Amino acid sequence: MFENTEIVLVVDDEISDLEAMEKLLKEQGYTVISAQDYPEAMAVFGTYKGEIDLLLTDISLPGRNGCDLAKALLRLKRDLKVLFVSGHAGAEICRFYDIPKSDLHFLRKPLKPAELLSRVRQVLNSTEPFLEPPDDAEEAAQNDHF
Repeated sequence: MFENTEIVLVVDDEISDLEAMEKLLKEQGYTVISAQDYPEAMAVFGTYKGEIDLLLTDISLPGRNGCDLAKALLRLKRDLKVLFVSGHAGAEICRFYDIPKSDLHFLRKPLKPAELLSRVRQVLNSTEPFLEPPDDAEEAAQNDHF
């Protein structure tokens, strides 16, 4: 039995990635809510009225991006934790949206399941919405990914 009781909002427009992250997190006991874009994520967040503990979002989304989404949701829930992922845009893009690169959690796609789970737990346990990734983040992975 897993002790992960947090609620995670996963946002990704790539259906296969969205489903893989959702399945992996649910298998670990998390409650997972998913959305494919900014408007859907905002609607879902409004429905749950602050119960969401972590936003796990792709940076590259159609229309408004994951950095915009994080900023909007942080205005609604200041203690929301955020983990960005992307295969197209690096973490550096967030600095253009007033999120300093040194102040965020980021994973590059393709994601490795063990690394994703480790980082989700790390972010949820952190005291700040954003933290610099650990130096050994690259070493934490297995060869499989999605």
